[in-house]
Amino acid sequence: MKLRNHHIVFLLMILVSGFVGAQMIIYLLHELFGFNPTWGILQYCMAALNEHTFLHSAVNNVLNVIIAYCFGMVLFVGCKQFLLERKWYKYVQANRHVPLSTQLNRKYKHLDQEIIVIEQNSMLAVTSGFIRPKIIISSEIISDFTEREVSAIILHEYCHCRNYDPLRMLIIKIMTDSFPFIPILKQFTHYINVWVELEADNFAVQYMKSPVDLASVLLKCSKMSRKMAVGVGFADEAINYRLLRLIEPKQAIRVPIMPFSPLVISSFTIFVISSIVISGCS
Repeated sequence: MKLRNHHIVFLLMILVSGFVGAQMIIYLLHELFGFNPTWGILQYCMAALNEHTFLHSAVNNVLNVIIAYCFGMVLFVGCKQFLLERKWYKYVQANRHVPLSTQLNRKYKHLDQEIIVIEQNSMLAVTSGFIRPKIIISSEIISDFTEREVSAIILHEYCHCRNYDPLRMLIIKIMTDSFPFIPILKQFTHYINVWVELEADNFAVQYMKSPVDLASVLLKCSKMSRKMAVGVGFADEAINYRLLRLIEPKQAIRVPIMPFSPLVISSFTIFVISSIVISGCS
């Protein structure tokens, strides 16, 4: 698989979150067991303050609250998504349209990807499953769209399955929810979300050798009432970028990755940490 910009941004998110998380773990080990490595930033910063001062106690309490929140959110988001996935799986199995599912799996056998049709009177097309992703679409999709439009939808979702996008989005959600004080992570998330959808669109267009059917699907979905359930990927924040790419394929798509405010906040945070380190945290 070709390494794209959004893959690099995803790796950068992991590095940033991993670095912050590692420092928190080192700090906890230092506080609980006296672990004292030569490269932990947080415990250096705490050591720079006199342990008997009010400032030391205040910083210590704030750090403990932040660390408890971060690791609590990791557990909360992980468990919540696991429970939601189980609940969704039971719903899908209970509402599975066996004849249509069999028909589509036979038709798209060459994709080697399970497709499940559920009986539902609303538009739904999603990729579900973290380890073994499946394509799930509603019976309403089959009845309201043409055969080629359904193919475009399935190929779009197939690209998500092939790239394990549900698992990637779970990891991203855990990182952004657990470290809200790193605002640049949310901007990275938006950037990745847009390009993941554009990549799936590009796969469907190349496979079908025409952007017409996918563009038709996107236009129909964008005109639907907000009260109508529309699956992730066909009524999302990337819809304008996706339509622009299909209408003007030669026009460069520019997705902002570092808006001014998050960049300033992140830069200020880095400056403060650097100042502490330089002033005696080593």
